[in-house]
Amino acid sequence: MFQSLALALLVLICLPLGAQTLERKTLTWEQKKIDIGAVLEEKGPVQAEFFAVNAHQDSIFITDVITDCGCTTVDFSKDTLMNEGIASIKVQFDPDHRGGEFSKVIIIRTNQDIYGDTLYLEGINMPIPENIEMAYPHRIGNLGFKLSAINMGNVFTNEPKIKYVEVHNFGSTEVSLEKLQAGIPAYLQVSLEPENLQPSQRGLLILSYDGQSKNDLGYFDERIQLGLNDDQKLDLRVMSVVYEYFSPVPKSMESIVPKLEISSAEIDLKDISANSKVSRTVTFTNSGKETLHIRKVSTNCNCVQTELENNILEPGESTDLKFTFDPKGRKGIDHKHISVFSNDPLNPVRTIVVRSTVK
Repeated sequence: MFQSLALALLVLICLPLGAQTLERKTLTWEQKKIDIGAVLEEKGPVQAEFFAVNAHQDSIFITDVITDCGCTTVDFSKDTLMNEGIASIKVQFDPDHRGGEFSKVIIIRTNQDIYGDTLYLEGINMPIPENIEMAYPHRIGNLGFKLSAINMGNVFTNEPKIKYVEVHNFGSTEVSLEKLQAGIPAYLQVSLEPENLQPSQRGLLILSYDGQSKNDLGYFDERIQLGLNDDQKLDLRVMSVVYEYFSPVPKSMESIVPKLEISSAEIDLKDISANSKVSRTVTFTNSGKETLHIRKVSTNCNCVQTELENNILEPGESTDLKFTFDPKGRKGIDHKHISVFSNDPLNPVRTIVVRSTVK
C-alpha cells in the first residue's frame, strides 16, 4: 500500500516538471552579451540595450527581471508580445570605486519560461584615483600613464583585441591625436576618448590590434609613434603575443587533424664550454591525417639559431630541425626556449626547452 502511494506521488511530481520542460518557450535574443568597454567613474552611469523577438505563436510577456548587483538597474518592455513582437531590456551600470573587469548577470523570466534567459553586461570599471600623481607615475611629455608600456596580452587572429589605457593630461593645453598617423602599423588602430583631452582631465587611449593583419606569430615588443595636435610625438612601447585561432575540434576529428609530434621537447646539453657552439637535431613528424604546416620557429634568444628542412609535412612525413646554441659570454645554469607554431589545432604552439651548464 505504502509503495503504491509513493509511486503515485512520484508520478504526480514528475509530470508537471516534464510538462514545464517540454513547454518552455524562450525569446530569441539579438545578442546575450554586451561589452560596454571601459567605464570611467566620472562619466556616470552607462546604458546598454538588449533586444529579443518572440518567434512563437503563443503570446509572451516578461514576468520578472533579476540582477546580481545593486549597481545594475533594468527597465524592460511590459507589454504582451505577440508572434514577431520585439522586447527591449535597457540595462544601466552605475560605476563605483571598485575597479577592474566585471560581468553582470541579468536573468529574464517570462510566462512561458520560468527558468529564465541569462544576459551578460561586461566591461572594465575605472574608478577615480585618490592621488593623481601617484596613479599616473610614468610621463611621456605632458601625458601620464599607469605603466611604462602597453601590454596587449594574447592576441588571436580571429578578431581584433581591444585595450583601454588610462591617460591623464598634466599639461596646460588640450591634447588630441592627429587625424593621419604615419607612425603606427596598419594592424594597429589608435583613438583617444574624449577626442580633445582637456588640462587635468583623464581619458582613454584605445588600441585595437588586428592579429590577422599582423601576419606573424609569437611575442612582439614594438615601438609606435603617435602624432599629437601640437606637433609633439608620443612614443609608446607595445607588447603582444599573437596566436593563430582555431575553432574547437570535435572528438571525432582529433585523430584526423594535423598533429605535430616532436622527438624530444626537453634537451639537456649538460656541461658545455662558453667558447664552443653546440648543435643538436630534433625530428618533427605529422602523425595526423591532414597536411601539417609549420608556420614559424622562433627562439627567446639571438644566441640560438635554427634551420628547418621542410615546413610542410604530409601525413606520416618527418623533417629535422637543427638548432645551434652559442654560449659565448654566458656562465652557469642556462635555459633556452624554441617555440614552434603550426596548424595543429590541438597544440598550435609547442615549446622545446634547451638546458645546459655553461663553464
